Amino acid sequence: MSEVGLRENLDMLEECWAQAHLKTMHYQRIVSRLYNRRIRPRPIGEGDLVLKKAEVSDPGHTRGKLTPRWEEPYHVTRVVRDGTYTLSTMEGKTLPQT
Repeated sequence: MSEVGLRENLDMLEECWAQAHLKTMHYQRIVSRLYNRRIRPRPIGEGDLVLKKAEVSDPGHTRGKLTPRWEEPYHVTRVVRDGTYTLSTMEGKTLPQT
């Protein structure tokens, strides 16, 4: 094959990649829209039980992929504002900075 033919094939390959990327983005937008249509936000109030996301502070990478992502259930003791809550343990001890 000549160098001109190789360059044409390379250009066609780049066009195919660009088309595939556009199709993937379009598909992801459709899937996202369908998923978000089904989601309903649930209000959280005082006295509700919630799970707290586990802190990821692992500079040594000792946590494996099977470690829990969520910590034990907590009580919501106060709603500070939308999305911000004061939490306490099941025994009643208030958690700092929650």
